[in-house]
Amino acid sequence: MIYYLAAISFFISLFLTFLFWKLGRKYKIYDKATNDPLKIHKESIPCLGGLAMILTISIVFCLKMILENNFDWQILAIIISGFLLFFLGFKDDLKWRDKFRIKRIYKFIFLILSSFLAAIILLKVGLGIQFFPILIIQGFLSFACVFILINAVNYQDGTDGMAGGTTVISLIGFIILSIVLGDSLGFIVSLISITAILGFLVFNFPPAKIFMGDSGAYFLGFILAVLIMIFLKPYDFSGAFGLMFILGLPLFDGVFTNLRRLFRKKSIFLGDRAHFFDRLHQKGFSIRKTLLICCFIQVIFVILGISISIL
Repeated sequence: MIYYLAAISFFISLFLTFLFWKLGRKYKIYDKATNDPLKIHKESIPCLGGLAMILTISIVFCLKMILENNFDWQILAIIISGFLLFFLGFKDDLKWRDKFRIKRIYKFIFLILSSFLAAIILLKVGLGIQFFPILIIQGFLSFACVFILINAVNYQDGTDGMAGGTTVISLIGFIILSIVLGDSLGFIVSLISITAILGFLVFNFPPAKIFMGDSGAYFLGFILAVLIMIFLKPYDFSGAFGLMFILGLPLFDGVFTNLRRLFRKKSIFLGDRAHFFDRLHQKGFSIRKTLLICCFIQVIFVILGISISIL
């Protein structure tokens, strides 16, 4: 049945992405093209793709529970926590409305609080980073995992198809890992998420017709964090190292970005155009070639991560 649900997930995502693309254009819910150096698109693009993905995944998860007549607290916790982080990003996506304008420090505080609350919810249902059997450490590591990954994926959402494409490759790695280890929850979360993202990517592949926005990036980062929580076992240092490689480019580029900004005495909250994919653009690679190169590198990272995790 799970494969039927995966197919349903793809078509729901495809339909909702198309619908929100139309609604975004009609009601001018755009990521506006401006003179901001952080924006490389030449025309305003609807930014409701994240809403399509989170609704798709939530609908399919609920449908699964209904069809199996099996209420699952872990699935419910994933949905609730995912929406918590999604809505924080959604506020930022709607910053064209004055009432949603907030200072960066306030956004940072909300990111901290939302990530912490999401981590607590997941710990309550038996998820969370349980690498060490001490509750306060589990809470901190779970919070750090969510916080780091939502920002890491958001960093990659700076060029068409990048955040979605690299996340799909990581999720394929998690599917392989779940098959090898026999983890049904990891398999379900990965498969449904992949098909939902693919439905969105049909319209986000360069040249993009719709963006996922901060809301979509936060949600995808959260899904990756959930999968880390599922697969990371107590005191499994080699497994943790392997999972880092499965996360791949978003994680490594995100860590390097923050270290670079700190060493140059710049705020980590101020964006720039010095990410890995930006450097490829600056060397003359087209958006599509840049996406292809980054996805190829991500595949290498994932293969290494799987090899480390299962050997």
